[in-house]
Amino acid sequence: MQASDLVGDNLALVSLPEVCLRIQQLADDPRSTAEQIGAVLSQDPALTVRLLKLVNSAFYGLGTRIDTASRAVSVVGVRELRNLALAASAVEVFARIPTELVNMVNFWKHSVFCGLVARQLALRCGILHAERLFVAGLLHDVGRLLIYNRLPDASVIILEQLGQRPHQPCEVEWETLGFDHAQVCAELMRAWKLPLALRSAVEFHHHPTRGPSPQMDASLVHIANAITHWAEDVDVPSYDPYAALIEPEAVPRQAEITGIDPVAWANSGLTDAVLSSAVQEAAQGFDQILDVIYPVPIYR
Repeated sequence: MQASDLVGDNLALVSLPEVCLRIQQLADDPRSTAEQIGAVLSQDPALTVRLLKLVNSAFYGLGTRIDTASRAVSVVGVRELRNLALAASAVEVFARIPTELVNMVNFWKHSVFCGLVARQLALRCGILHAERLFVAGLLHDVGRLLIYNRLPDASVIILEQLGQRPHQPCEVEWETLGFDHAQVCAELMRAWKLPLALRSAVEFHHHPTRGPSPQMDASLVHIANAITHWAEDVDVPSYDPYAALIEPEAVPRQAEITGIDPVAWANSGLTDAVLSSAVQEAAQGFDQILDVIYPVPIYR
């Protein structure tokens, strides 16, 4: 079996909703209007509510209330709203996939924070449409969910191996399956007809220097993923494992974070000061964004 087979055989299980697909089509049509996209969104009230919560959250910090989908398109932009719709829809799709092999709350905490850090890094690197880095960071591990769901026996073997080799997930998956979770996610994005840049950012997030040039998107997701794992290894409150990173002195230097490819770091042009600023801002908005993307009950 190949990664493409795993996706192709289960595409009905992980298909995006029709509204999301229609929004993507309109976003690619230069003749489409904010009103048209708003009208399509109105067909899915739940998605509309989640998008408006995102637009009105610390994710954008607009300072003015946005109450309609068409207004959100006008203020945020067509590309950006398409990416946010994709993020919200994809999380909903995978939230319905049962698996006993992973704690879904922790999975989405990791994914949301990785996405937030990747977006903040992209903003500081001057990358246009930085929301795509949020999407890439948010979805970088969803291939694991499909593997866990459809190949549970092999997944048990993989998880046992990862207990001994936690920093070699792709290598362990290749040895067991002949492909890895990053490839599965890239194949899924191909089936969803998403842009090549987004697919590459996910497919090569563990080894960004192996991807096609330019490698900036994959490098930023790679760095965001590494610092997210670093934060999760620190003994902090379970609901928000990233709260401590709001303080600048809590953010480590790049050299102290296990797993960051030095070439990817050099290619990114980032500095420790920029990394610290990006991580702090991501940590400040984490609670609010998690509550929109994947609401978690809080027991205090």
